Amino acid sequence: MTRPVRFAIVGLGVVGARHVQTFRKSRGRDFVLSAAVEINPEVAEAARSCLTPDVPVYSSMDELVAAKVCDAVLIAVPHCWHPVLTIQAARAGLHVLCEKPLAVTVGPARAMIAECSRAGVALGAMLQERTLAINVAMKRMIAAGRLGRIHRISQVATRWYRTQAYYDSGAWRGTWDGEGGGILINQACHALDVFQWLGGMPGSVMASVATRIHDIEVENTAEALMQYADGAMGHFYVSTAHEPGLDFIEVFGDKCTLVAMGGKLRLAKLDVPLSRHIKTCKVAEADIAKIGATWMDVKLPAKTGGSHADVVAAFAAHLLRGKPMVASGADAINELELSNAMYISAFANKAVSLPIDAGEVEKLLDRLEKQRSTGKGNRQRAKADAALRKLLGSSHT
Repeated sequence: MTRPVRFAIVGLGVVGARHVQTFRKSRGRDFVLSAAVEINPEVAEAARSCLTPDVPVYSSMDELVAAKVCDAVLIAVPHCWHPVLTIQAARAGLHVLCEKPLAVTVGPARAMIAECSRAGVALGAMLQERTLAINVAMKRMIAAGRLGRIHRISQVATRWYRTQAYYDSGAWRGTWDGEGGGILINQACHALDVFQWLGGMPGSVMASVATRIHDIEVENTAEALMQYADGAMGHFYVSTAHEPGLDFIEVFGDKCTLVAMGGKLRLAKLDVPLSRHIKTCKVAEADIAKIGATWMDVKLPAKTGGSHADVVAAFAAHLLRGKPMVASGADAINELELSNAMYISAFANKAVSLPIDAGEVEKLLDRLEKQRSTGKGNRQRAKADAALRKLLGSSHT
């Protein structure tokens, strides 16, 4: 591939419009916006004022493919349509950078990964919080063994406060038949991704979900306990009905504890590793046998990271020079696996082992849609699933 990589944004709604601004503000040698796709004529017309005259807007993926004006697509449509558009692009030889989540459920996401691999095109995910300086620092310290064996990871993410007006602003928002879920399938994707990126994938999940205050079909609050194969434990809590919001991650290790909160990162280094002190300390009295710990601030780079542009630039560098992308499709499916497992666990009131049965979560969503859907989402998830089945049915491989 020759420089720069030509991108087409598929979907010019709220998220797609933000990506247009990303390309306008982040002009570089490696990537350029060369086209866009929007099926809604009114949305397309409104977006033209933000696009340069040399960026055509097509009304379908077929038109875009026929025009041969791009090397890669950035998919920014409602997530139930991600698999269909990804597979269409892959079969046309286009690389795909997909908004989060990859799909509503793991089955279609697995099909996306398989089709892109089969076509020999790259599949990346817009998981920009992996580029936040604070998260990068935590990842490096954990990977380097600074904390020793990890015993627990806890995350509270309640910074996504949403009003009822937010949910009312789009017909698909907050619906089982349109969005396919609530906070777990929408806002919490980034948190779930960072959670497993730092702590690894658990072996089982026990979760609960709730809907409070908002008048929506789906959950706006979720909590889970994770059990890891080596005995470590995890705790995860998210809500869009919580203010003031909090973003907190604690990773507790045998040698040190890391605490990320309010944009700051602190490290507590134990004087003696926990596993050694427990076995060798001769003090028997409760509350007296303490391990000394030294707290220190971890210096972070001035550039905070965490932008869409970071992900686009890394994806372009991957295509041009083989550099690592921020998150591949295989990376991105992990957070979806966790959210799907949390749904199954919460509604069946049972612990769920990973990886999950793709058919089980599909049956659950079908049941929830029948029982709780008001029809506001216009059955977009079912329509997307039907289109996906038609695509996969036409494959001869």
